[in-house]
Amino acid sequence: MLLRVLDERGAVETTSLADALGVHPVTVSKECHELQSDGHIRQISGGVYAITDTGERHLETLSE
Repeated sequence: MLLRVLDERGAVETTSLADALGVHPVTVSKECHELQSDGHIRQISGGVYAITDTGERHLETLSE
């Protein structure tokens, strides 16, 4: 899951996320846009994203 990768690795580029998840970068970009709209991640610069406190809390609820 994308949130878990960001939680484990910190700020990560879209292409690295795609490699880690085994999906196309466009798929990651779309998911990042949705997660950013929900406040779970934030865009650092260009295609680099990081998880937010809201995203960390959401990830914890998914783990329960």
